[in-house]
Amino acid sequence: MLNRLSLIGWFLIMGFFLLCPQATESASRQSVMVTVNFKNQASVNKDFIYLEDIATIKGSPRVWVDRIAQLKIKESPFPGEALILLREEIARKIKPINLPSLVARLQIPEQIEVVREGRAVELPEIVRMLEGHFQKMAGNRNRTVKVMDVRGYERVIVSPGILSFELRGAEQVPRSGDISATMVLLVDGLEIKRMRIHARLEIYAEVVSARHYLNRHQELEVKDVQIVSKNIALLPSDVVTDVGDVLGKRTTLTVNAQEVLRKGMIETPPLVKKGDRVLLLFENERMKITALGEVKENGKRGDRVRLINVSSKKEVSGRVLDASTVQVDF
Repeated sequence: MLNRLSLIGWFLIMGFFLLCPQATESASRQSVMVTVNFKNQASVNKDFIYLEDIATIKGSPRVWVDRIAQLKIKESPFPGEALILLREEIARKIKPINLPSLVARLQIPEQIEVVREGRAVELPEIVRMLEGHFQKMAGNRNRTVKVMDVRGYERVIVSPGILSFELRGAEQVPRSGDISATMVLLVDGLEIKRMRIHARLEIYAEVVSARHYLNRHQELEVKDVQIVSKNIALLPSDVVTDVGDVLGKRTTLTVNAQEVLRKGMIETPPLVKKGDRVLLLFENERMKITALGEVKENGKRGDRVRLINVSSKKEVSGRVLDASTVQVDF
């Protein structure tokens, strides 16, 4: 009885090899033994489901086992989704290679769930990608870019692989804070999705602001100012970012508490002021004369100011050297 079954099995297998001539020579030199154990659940990461994805196939010869394994069953679901393969559907697919003669119909589960490997790219990940992109474009470690109010985003399911993106139409960080660009998502370098993205950029940086109310012409000390983080996309381009740029200088107008300082609001205080008594220096290649003078107008180092020679009562002009010396034109 056993010999008869073996003989029948041999004829059935030979029928398969007539359809697969490449395997005939190999099979003729060795015995053929194969087992096919189907799974109840399977996962795939390719575009098509093959028999090897839903069953464990063992046996010999190897060339025959490999051919069975590569039998195409059905197109895979989209990444992150699943489908159900029914027993009848699987039986139809394996019939052309005479596999039903070796696999009883009841060995095939009534249904097999097949899941396509993948993951969703959610909005927070898109935001992080955009922030990293614009942070790199900003090229300033002291500035932090935040992406807000993203519009045009669509939830995307991607297959396993290296996720990257290209941003087209946003070659520089805008001062206005608004962007509109095409975002192209790629997996392993292949485009899978493109979206038209609209968003608002907030670019935060440390700036100098008034700690309290400041009077006009008030000379600034450490106690008068502070460093705060502000969205500079909403501020003028001449905001002060370094405390050292304001210490020892004075305001050109009144400043409210917490108000961000701008370069136009700060000036170097005059070294000499109207009414000051200074040393007038008359000097050339042949001689050097000094006299007492009175300043008629305020002036910083290097400024030209008008003065009165106290001795002669004549008006002269000269260049401010320091807080007590003016070099008179001579």
